[in-house]
Amino acid sequence: MKTFNINGIGLKLIGAIMVSLLISSPISAYLFSMIDQYVARNYAVYVNTLVTLIVTTTIILIFVRFILIRPLNRLESGIRQASKGDLTVTLQNASKDEIGQLSIAFDEMVKDLHHLILKTNQTVGEVKVSSNQLNSVAEENSKAIEQITYAIQEVNSGAEEQVKRANELVDIARGVSAQMRESSLTIDKVSKFAVSTNEKAIEGNKLVVDTINQMNEIHHTVGSTSKVISTLEEKSKTIGEIVGLITGIADQTNLLALNATIEAARAGEHGRGFAIVAQEVRKLAEQSTGAGENIKNIIQDIQRETHQAVKLMEEGKEVVKKGIDKVNLTGNGFTGILKDIQLMKEQTNEMNVIIDQVNQQSINMTGKIEDVAVIAERASSSIQTISASAEEQNASMEEIASSVSLLNNLAENLSGELQQFNVN
Repeated sequence: MKTFNINGIGLKLIGAIMVSLLISSPISAYLFSMIDQYVARNYAVYVNTLVTLIVTTTIILIFVRFILIRPLNRLESGIRQASKGDLTVTLQNASKDEIGQLSIAFDEMVKDLHHLILKTNQTVGEVKVSSNQLNSVAEENSKAIEQITYAIQEVNSGAEEQVKRANELVDIARGVSAQMRESSLTIDKVSKFAVSTNEKAIEGNKLVVDTINQMNEIHHTVGSTSKVISTLEEKSKTIGEIVGLITGIADQTNLLALNATIEAARAGEHGRGFAIVAQEVRKLAEQSTGAGENIKNIIQDIQRETHQAVKLMEEGKEVVKKGIDKVNLTGNGFTGILKDIQLMKEQTNEMNVIIDQVNQQSINMTGKIEDVAVIAERASSSIQTISASAEEQNASMEEIASSVSLLNNLAENLSGELQQFNVN
């Protein structure tokens, strides 16, 4: 139920009308008495009524001006200032009518909004500080996770390298084991070969004696061959002299053919046939000269080679002589070889035993290295899982940093929007 407000605008308006009537009555009566002397009574009534209306209207306008318009203008001005962000405005209207109550409500609203803006500014500042701290923490965590990820990747690379090295060691160990087995087989073959070599050494000793006899025959044969080659060298010299003579004749023939060609050219048409014959003779002479030169070169080569052969034969005789001495020493060496072969047989037997032991140890080592390779592969798999988790964590931290950055931007934007309000 609406209560009656004794300070309301309506009651003030009624009071203003009553006051205007009270004021206008004596004024109207005075004017009526003054006018009644000069105009008719009906016109006086009209004038009295008009004066009353004018006075009443004037008083009501004055009332509206001071009681309604001025407070409303102040209220409008305050609302405009508040709408522009000035929250320091206050109307301070002590009136208890509707406009006064509206002004009080406006002051309370501005005060509450002022308090809200201050609180929001404080909250925005705290959010900015918290977001900056959180962003710093996120960046530090992201850097730490990146370092951890890098370290894990390095460890993973090391683990993969270990797996690779372990597999290589397994292959090497298997290769060593295979080589040991092959070495054992080879030593068995060497042992058998030593027996065979011993038998062949005995036969070789017999062959040395036969070789000495044959080398003596070779020494005699080389001496005879050396004499034959010396004779061949002398005959080659004689052939060289004959070839020189033939070459000289060919040169003279070539010169004569050239002169005949010149004479045939002088004879003109009659000497053409003779010129052709002279040309052919010249060609034959040149060919003879070339052949003579070739033969001369060949004879010179034969002379050099026969001379070298004689020299080599002499050296061969010396070498054969030394070879005979060497063969004699070889015969003595065969006796030592027989002793060495016997010693080698004993050593190969010992080596065979050692290789069997090494082969067994390499088999055991291969098994252990294979176990290490399996463990390294498991470790590498675990490290890869950890690396994937670290990368996921790093992605999460990046998302958090992005969200914090977005929150910080929102706080900055809100702070910028709040700057338009004047709260000081």
